[in-house]
Amino acid sequence: MRKIVVLSHRDIKHKEGGGAKLYVHEIFKRLVTNYDVTILSTGRPGLPSRERVDGINIVRIPFPTMSRFALPFSFLTRMTGRADIVVDNGDVVAPWLTPIYVRKPLISIIYQVMANIFQYELPASLANIAQKIEPWIYQIYRRTRIVACSPSTRSDLVHFGIPSDKISVIRPGIADSFIRFRGDGRRFDNPTIICVSRFRRYKGLRFAIAAMEHVLKRVPDARLIIAGSGDDSEIRREISKTNYGDAIQILNRLPHTWEDEKKVLLSRSHVALVPSVREGYGIVVLEANACGTPAIGWRVGGIKDSILDEVTGVLVPFNDVEELGEQISNILEDDQKREEMASRAVNWARTHSWDKASREFADVIDSL
Repeated sequence: MRKIVVLSHRDIKHKEGGGAKLYVHEIFKRLVTNYDVTILSTGRPGLPSRERVDGINIVRIPFPTMSRFALPFSFLTRMTGRADIVVDNGDVVAPWLTPIYVRKPLISIIYQVMANIFQYELPASLANIAQKIEPWIYQIYRRTRIVACSPSTRSDLVHFGIPSDKISVIRPGIADSFIRFRGDGRRFDNPTIICVSRFRRYKGLRFAIAAMEHVLKRVPDARLIIAGSGDDSEIRREISKTNYGDAIQILNRLPHTWEDEKKVLLSRSHVALVPSVREGYGIVVLEANACGTPAIGWRVGGIKDSILDEVTGVLVPFNDVEELGEQISNILEDDQKREEMASRAVNWARTHSWDKASREFADVIDSL
């Protein structure tokens, strides 16, 4: 049985992880019957240094703050002899620069390039430097087999100089429980916008808060629910600057611990808002769609792949908060259009499955 080693900053039990750790876990847990899979990840308090989850061996190394050095070092000293194939999971900022030190067949998973995300997550001076350096980093991967999770990411990588024939697009799936989910058909009494997101700046939650000013002018009884994980202090400060804070509710939840509640919230809300400045794909869009709720977001990388404009939701030019509020209001006020979108959204979500993604990934492995 061929042995696969995945380099990944976060594994499925990491409390801060998002779609990237889910992508890797859901695909590889379906491949363990054909491959011996090990995820080399960073340790966290309360997690064992080794465990087996869904047939995947997880090996966690110490020094998470030094993971850029510690994880490659651990691979080279402990794991390289055990690997027939190496997977470079670019789940944090940039991939692991594996073409420099890995001499085994190599696949790199790229969810999104950072680009303007740097402007939201770093001081301005560092952000400008990072944006200039990023294209050069990807030059290292010109000869590497790459899996991108959206056509947008593929286009960005080609723009950076990666040959298009080196890139396979494998869209993410959603959990079977979402695909099987059937709501009771009820919506909240108040017109409700749901925003499920990690509480990070690049997720654009301040845009959601600002857009409510325009929504409330047309739909006075509307409300916004922001549900997700992380430090919510900055969001609360943004809300405190408004005079409509009573219309906004924050629910802080640990990742992957509230799926049943999430399904109910998504199915009873009238529209899902995804205001990120850039995404790998936008699994939460598909989850909302599977629950019968159309989505609205910026016309940016990842989101423009998961939202079919005027079919399963609406795309808005980036940074036009007033237009975002107007389009949200349009969906809230037009019951017929919203329910037609919702019906198409359910069908769109059902075209995404982890079984399909894992089969496509196995094809990429076999092509090496």
